[in-house]
Amino acid sequence: MCEMLAAAGFEVHAVATTATERAAKADAASFLATLGISLHIDPGHMRERTRPELSFDHRCIRYRLLDVGPRNMHAWQQIHGTQFDQIFDHEVHSFRPDVVLGFGGLPGDVRRYERARRQGVKLVFALRNMGYLNDAEFFRRMDAVLTPSEFLSSVYRTALGIESTPLPLPMELDDVLADEHDPIFVTMINPSPEKGLMLVARLAEELSVRRPDIAMLFIESRGSGGRLVEAGMLAGFDLRRHENLMMSPPMAQPKEIYLATRTLLVPSLWQEPGGRVAAEALLNGIPPLVSDRGGLPETCNGAGFYLPIPPDITPARAQPVDKEVVEPWIGIIERLEDDPTFYAEESERARQAGQIYRPEQLARRYVEFFRNVLVGGRPPAR
Repeated sequence: MCEMLAAAGFEVHAVATTATERAAKADAASFLATLGISLHIDPGHMRERTRPELSFDHRCIRYRLLDVGPRNMHAWQQIHGTQFDQIFDHEVHSFRPDVVLGFGGLPGDVRRYERARRQGVKLVFALRNMGYLNDAEFFRRMDAVLTPSEFLSSVYRTALGIESTPLPLPMELDDVLADEHDPIFVTMINPSPEKGLMLVARLAEELSVRRPDIAMLFIESRGSGGRLVEAGMLAGFDLRRHENLMMSPPMAQPKEIYLATRTLLVPSLWQEPGGRVAAEALLNGIPPLVSDRGGLPETCNGAGFYLPIPPDITPARAQPVDKEVVEPWIGIIERLEDDPTFYAEESERARQAGQIYRPEQLARRYVEFFRNVLVGGRPPAR
């Protein structure tokens, strides 16, 4: 979002931490260096500034990051929250932004929003999940709310009467588009319970027995290859015996995943608010096979395949699903593998559907949204 605004002439500063889902295994400064980013590092080690602070310019945005070390997405708030508050408050008073775009609803986040509002700053909240359904009061301090789908907007409209603006997920093509495409793998990202671990474990077993010539690739994130193997063991099969199944650690950029992906599996078992990986696949001309949960069909924009999963199959399921559940998935995978004409047609359909995510199509809508916030009116809800 910020890069589109910066390209349109907005002056944009970004304040954040280095916390990630793989905090204990990531070094932010080293990773940024691999992207060719030149950093200024303030080492910290003072009474009120114990952690390093990273500053750099990238894609016309000025960044200030607090390096929280091996802290996860939330633990840093209690440990290093005071130092981050200092960075945030300094930016609010020195940069004097017209708008703060934020996400997160922990007490520290709320206090920062309130301090910015007292300085006359307009607040835009990026709503990306269903973690705020019990807190209508939270949204009353916001000037506008953005969602990635009409599905999520509808959920909050129905539950809390909150109006929001759904806009397609923003993409940076340099990060997402593979330079080449060698379509080999049926790829699944993050084999975790909410993303469909117990479905994909059964699918991997049945497809590997029936079609060992079809290669599958699992990209680890919160979910790992070890968890996938453990899931199979619960149903009495050992996925390690299949040579067509491969595991990969996380990759630095999404485009590295899609370089060798032929078909993308997104069998989410929770109500997916958007489904970014499905949109990334479309942009690469890769047909996504998605569950019918949440906003996934909407994200696919008429392309790919939406496959129903029985409603009693949830992320809490303790064993892989029955064979019958994965048969429709396997049937489509086989046809995409065996019928070159069908694959070419579906690949082009995916590419056309992905046009809505291209910055030249989408930037105008985001810029219009923020300009409406600036002139004082809430942007239209649809």
